[in-house]
Amino acid sequence: MTDSDPNHSINTHLYLNRWIAVVHGRVIGVGTSRAQAERAARQIRPKDKIEVFFVDSAGQLNQRAPLRVAPEQWLTQHHLLQRVVNVLHAQQVDAYLVGGAVRDFLLGRKNIVDLDFAVPVDGVAAARLVADALDAAYYPLDAERGTGRVVFDRPAGSSSTRFYLDFASFRGRDLPTDLRDRDFTINAIALSLTGAPALIDPLNGLRDLENGQIKAVSNGAFRRDPVRVIRAVRQAVDFGFSIESRTAEQITQAADLLPLVSAERQRDELLKLLNTPAPGHAVRQLHRLQILPHILPEVAQMAGVTQSAPHHLDVFEHTLAAMDAWVELNSAGWPDIEETLRPKLPDYLRTLLPGELPVFKLMPLALLLHDTGKPRTRSQTGAAGQRKIQFLGHEKESAEVTRQVAHRLRLSGVARDFLETVVLHHLRPGLLSREPSLSRRAIFRFFQATDRQTFHAGAAVCLHALADHRATFAPGQGHQEEQTLLAVVNRLLAGYFEQRERLIEPPPLLSGRELIRELGLKPGPTIGQLLHRLKEAQATGVVSTRAEALAFVQSDPDFARLQSPDL
Repeated sequence: MTDSDPNHSINTHLYLNRWIAVVHGRVIGVGTSRAQAERAARQIRPKDKIEVFFVDSAGQLNQRAPLRVAPEQWLTQHHLLQRVVNVLHAQQVDAYLVGGAVRDFLLGRKNIVDLDFAVPVDGVAAARLVADALDAAYYPLDAERGTGRVVFDRPAGSSSTRFYLDFASFRGRDLPTDLRDRDFTINAIALSLTGAPALIDPLNGLRDLENGQIKAVSNGAFRRDPVRVIRAVRQAVDFGFSIESRTAEQITQAADLLPLVSAERQRDELLKLLNTPAPGHAVRQLHRLQILPHILPEVAQMAGVTQSAPHHLDVFEHTLAAMDAWVELNSAGWPDIEETLRPKLPDYLRTLLPGELPVFKLMPLALLLHDTGKPRTRSQTGAAGQRKIQFLGHEKESAEVTRQVAHRLRLSGVARDFLETVVLHHLRPGLLSREPSLSRRAIFRFFQATDRQTFHAGAAVCLHALADHRATFAPGQGHQEEQTLLAVVNRLLAGYFEQRERLIEPPPLLSGRELIRELGLKPGPTIGQLLHRLKEAQATGVVSTRAEALAFVQSDPDFARLQSPDL
């Protein structure tokens, strides 16, 4: 680096073994990955040219992080892998570690829990053999293709981790044929587990790893399995890599084959993509490569749909910014949420919905879909030169689109309802922040609208609102509005996490049977309505005793009608 280089003045020793994002010689973003550093910088300088470097242990700037190519050390670092190798050696089974595990070891990634093995024998039999030796669970994944899975749980007394070991017969006559049938060169590297560990790399995947490049193994890779077009974008964003130009062309050419892929596989790959460190950038890449219209045409239609202030981005770009804001806020641990509430958020976000989907994995999808109703509801008011763009009822239209998309992606009914609820009510915290004060009645009604027996979406709506707001205003603007919204969100979350029995779900003072028995009311839907209004009266502090509850019910207009001789 020369003195004429604007980056020469950076004190790189402050950022050893970190990625930094630089504008005009100033560090404005730092992260443990390229994507993380660039995302942080984009929040501050969205329009400037940003350079991203890895600072090595000597303080030198590099375009790429160094690969940690030391396969002989992998077995000592990954004790389960060593145990598997010992079992295979004892049974004289040749095996090769392949796929993402090899790539991740080379990238120096930690906590690798998915291990794929290619074997020249029946993979199902190999899986059963290893499972028996490890005292682990096992089942065939695809008996016809010779693929079996071992599920190994770390022994009790240590941190809870589940490992998945997949054993598959060679795809073709030998290992080179198997590797050429895979998706990208960086995933077509094998590690021989027979004798001394040795890398087998017939397609120069190691070179592409070093160059930070996603490259298809062959011209037909995407036509053999079109879902790979989504995977290419996901892995490029996840690793901070670029997509090789010819591979990008192949992706665009094969995108129209996506409808041939099952909805379940599209869904799984899409959810992985949306949970990368930069989901907004990932969706932008889907759009650039002409993939988006084939999986989410409703999202593609948002591109170019302009909005009035305070929005500074069109609907599409605002949506992508909201997704990235979600990652930023969640990664930072929600620093603006009250200190007593913050520790409760991780467990809430890990809540599992049917289909083994935690809430946090669905949130980027909710943000992606929250404004899909805007293209259909856009209108303009005012005279020329003073026109204001509005989207009346867009939240209802967006909720309907969300339901359709969730159904198309074969999400569970509960997951569909959760997403629809978050989208339908995404404006509500912001509307409450415009009121002079937040009443107990408003808190009660908010959670009555957003919570169900099968899921509680109210807290998710609050967090969604913060990410949405962060993406609405231009950098440096909207601070006062954000503080007002935060005050409301903190009150709502405090009600949910700390005062639920008092403000949201007070213990019932009367039952329907008691109303019928003690007050002589006839069974029917009106009983439920009376009980709901009584519940609200308890939550708002109007009623606190059984006697007050009886008096409240007797003063209700519906009670008088139920006592009428005509009834």
